[in-house]
Amino acid sequence: MPSDPVTPAVSAWEDDPGPAILVMRPVPDLARTPLAFAFPTPQPPAALHQPGTPEFRYWAAADALRRAADFWAPRVPGGAWQMGPVLNVILDEGEDLNAYYDRQALNFFHGSYNGATVYSGESPDIVCHEMGHAILDAIKPQLWNAASHEAAAFHEAFADMSAILSALQLPSLRRAVLSETGGQLYRNSRLSRLAEQLGAAIRAQAPDAVDADCLRNAVNSFTYQDPVNLPQAGPASQISSEAHSFSRVFTGAFFEILGGLLGARSETPTSDELLAVSAEIADILVAGVKAAPVVPNWYAQVAAAMVQASDPVNPAYPAILRAIFVRRSILSLATASNAQALQASIATAPVHASEPLASIALPSDEYGLAKPLLVEAASHPRSFVATAAATHGNGAAEPPSSSTAARAFVDDLFTRGRVHYGEVGLAHLNHGRRLRSHKLVAEGDAIRLHRCLFDCGLAH
Repeated sequence: MPSDPVTPAVSAWEDDPGPAILVMRPVPDLARTPLAFAFPTPQPPAALHQPGTPEFRYWAAADALRRAADFWAPRVPGGAWQMGPVLNVILDEGEDLNAYYDRQALNFFHGSYNGATVYSGESPDIVCHEMGHAILDAIKPQLWNAASHEAAAFHEAFADMSAILSALQLPSLRRAVLSETGGQLYRNSRLSRLAEQLGAAIRAQAPDAVDADCLRNAVNSFTYQDPVNLPQAGPASQISSEAHSFSRVFTGAFFEILGGLLGARSETPTSDELLAVSAEIADILVAGVKAAPVVPNWYAQVAAAMVQASDPVNPAYPAILRAIFVRRSILSLATASNAQALQASIATAPVHASEPLASIALPSDEYGLAKPLLVEAASHPRSFVATAAATHGNGAAEPPSSSTAARAFVDDLFTRGRVHYGEVGLAHLNHGRRLRSHKLVAEGDAIRLHRCLFDCGLAH
């Protein structure tokens, strides 16, 4: 009697090498479209390789990326990356506790921790985070160069949300998290804790740089404040204008909403219900991103558009989103209270959200530049009025102008040593060895600030 055919499989981590839970997965097709990948060659044989081997790391990254790309592909316009149909993946670019997306590839590194080697490309949390940057870049490319704290922080938040939603596509993880949280999803869990292993490695170098139990935890109590008025950096226990720090405001609200939508479905949710909610909230999030104009108070625009997008999905959802966004101060009480008028204005607003951003010139002598500095300001026309809460009281916060927001953002970049001067600067600030997120390029009688990449930003 013939034996049953054996389905080819690979071994991978369920979510991160920190919990170190192995799963057996079907062999991913990396060339599958839409959203194909180009991995390093030669490709190792697909098999149940042991952790700690290059072959295991290859297939662990491949499985996570293909699973995440399949989840996001129906939501990406044209089904292509920002740079085309194929995205390169570089699994080990050298020694660093880091990873980055640069519109050419997803780039990963290795570093030492506690006598072992940590590979950032081995963690599904990290690879799905970096791929999240590429997904958002395909959906909203104007955010790439926007000189805005909130635009940059939202890129990091979206990447963390991508890691969370991609993890939920695994049935075994859904079951484990529902068991761990008793169905109350907004609790500290394996799902909320992102990149535990990399977080531990970074804590060994800088104890206050990341959360106590992971890189970033989506269960947090951070509330919105205008990042223009926040300190440029600070310990992980505090919020600052730095993109990874400020991202936690929106990520926390998103994760709380995810739990709220699941609770609206059932008091004892099932794995299938959690899967369905993950798809619904992804659709709501992408709809909000597409509809929102890129302006300095970007968080409020996306939140308001998400409230509007949630109503057709489930009539019970808008009230949940409004309550959480208000509690997080991302939406002012006035904005949320006038929900009907706001939703009507969003639904009938002219579509400006796909227009290019305007360039403005900033005075630049304090940066050591002899010519004006050109940046892309968060300058879309405001299609609808949505505001965050004021820091004190229940009023609405007056958003900064696009030029004020741009100046504050650029000041932070130079202060933190995130700008590569190239040959155009009169004076350079040497902040030591680290990736630069931006570069300066001569452009006629001015100098243009270009973004090079989004990175983990936590190398020391």
